[in-house]
Amino acid sequence: MAQDDMLKILNQQDTLSGKEFVNPAFKTSRIINLQTAEVIKKKLFDVKIAHRFSAIGASSNGTSSVHNLWGFDESSDIRISFDYGLTNNWNIGIARSKYYENYELNTKWKFASQRRNNSTPLTATLYFVSTYSGKDNFTYTFDNPSEQTAFKRHFSFASLLILSRKFSDRLSLEVSPIYIHRNLVDLQDQNESFAIGTGGRFRITKRMSVIADYVFNLGTYREINNKNGYYNPLGLGLEFETGGHVFSLMFSNASSVTETQFITNTKDTWARGGTRFCFTISRIFDLGKKKKH
Repeated sequence: MAQDDMLKILNQQDTLSGKEFVNPAFKTSRIINLQTAEVIKKKLFDVKIAHRFSAIGASSNGTSSVHNLWGFDESSDIRISFDYGLTNNWNIGIARSKYYENYELNTKWKFASQRRNNSTPLTATLYFVSTYSGKDNFTYTFDNPSEQTAFKRHFSFASLLILSRKFSDRLSLEVSPIYIHRNLVDLQDQNESFAIGTGGRFRITKRMSVIADYVFNLGTYREINNKNGYYNPLGLGLEFETGGHVFSLMFSNASSVTETQFITNTKDTWARGGTRFCFTISRIFDLGKKKKH
């Protein structure tokens, strides 16, 4: 079942009141760092492995060299996720990532789909994620929080509204307003953060595309090149579809995968060699099909 062609799975054409939907603008639920507006269909099961190596050049943790093969000997984040389609428009998922030892619970709901007659010009999706960090050092050295307060500090939350449009068979673009709440932040930081994400996909061949995304953090604390050392995450890469898999090879200055981390905590920059090689493997299994005897 898992070897079914990915395009056949993702490009299923739905009909509602005789109006055709446009085929999906993106092949998977992520571009590089950003979520896409796509959801998996009912009874489909999506397994993803996302990997971030260490920075190739200078980074917030030092400088790579031949001794760590310019970052390839180390990993800044590894995320394994499992997403399931409850309906054709509603997914739920769980994940575990290395960065901050995050456990993740997420849900995704597509409430509007682009139509061929442009009566609905965009695909619109809401994405919510809650993360719990398993790290122990979630208290300041000078305070003595209660057990309940210390537990709450491990949680962070992110909400995304994702708007995408497929402009042609080759070009798809999206924009995403983002809200993040972190229960524990540095003293001068803010618990609530806002950002704007944008990304796109340009198909080169039937099975290969160029992908890119960028997140601009709003607010003065995370202005580019400010004294606090936070930068906006930028990703560039290639996406390949190989039967039952979508395989992405990418570069990004973001050291983590989860929204509650990479949007607000990117401390490396492309300008100083802080980019890192990344890859993501996505495989969809159809749990709804029955074997023919």
